[in-house]
Amino acid sequence: MNLITANKNQRDPQLVNPKYQAASSSGKSNAVHCGQKKSNHKTSIHKVSPSNWKVVSLLFFLIGLPAIPAVFIVALVLLGPDAIAEASGMINARYFELPTAILVHGVSGIVFFFSLPTQFSTRLRITRPKMHSVMGRFAVVSACVMAISGVWMHLVFSPTDLGARFISLVIVTIAICISFSTAIVFAMKKNIGAHKIWMTRAVAVTLAVVTPLFLGVILSLFIDVNSPIGELAVSILHDYDRLIGLVLNLLVVEVLMAKNRLLPEKNGVS
Repeated sequence: MNLITANKNQRDPQLVNPKYQAASSSGKSNAVHCGQKKSNHKTSIHKVSPSNWKVVSLLFFLIGLPAIPAVFIVALVLLGPDAIAEASGMINARYFELPTAILVHGVSGIVFFFSLPTQFSTRLRITRPKMHSVMGRFAVVSACVMAISGVWMHLVFSPTDLGARFISLVIVTIAICISFSTAIVFAMKKNIGAHKIWMTRAVAVTLAVVTPLFLGVILSLFIDVNSPIGELAVSILHDYDRLIGLVLNLLVVEVLMAKNRLLPEKNGVS
């Protein structure tokens, strides 16, 4: 009888120690609770980290205006002038004679197009910080290479045009390099607030070459470009379009950032 009882107790240890079942249940409960906590934590990250898709989409659109044509230009230059004769005739023939500058500028612009907009994805920044950091490096390097190669292209294809348009290009190039470099310095110092501000300014400076496209459309809609005033406006836009875009973009960005800083104060958040 004792042997049977002993064997049964060995098979069912919870019969020997009544606390065994409670401890086991508690352990399973804690494990389930931890699992649920991790799952809830992951879910809460996605809830509190919106994708900011409107800004990301807008940046893809704006940067894509020059970047998408750059894809075709780079492809045509790499293929050569005789590969697709009809398409090759649509771009500057000198691109095939002196391809280095256009290839560097085009490739860096394409890399910038794919890397920069994702920097403003809040969800990617929180859930994939390493990817955010790597893409940020690509964006900064490609932006600076793209800006400097833009000056290089001007000197290669328009060496005699060193007037107001060239000076505007140089000023925008310097502004791009300084703003992106400043953003990286603040990121290395872990000053995320200042990093975000300077990245926003850097994007505004870079888009100074895109803004004139919209200014030209607006100008043609409201002013007769063949009239004396229209010809003067077109001439000014041609020479100073990048500087005008630079000033307008920075003005808009600074106003928006100032409003965002005031909102928490109005809501009583310090």
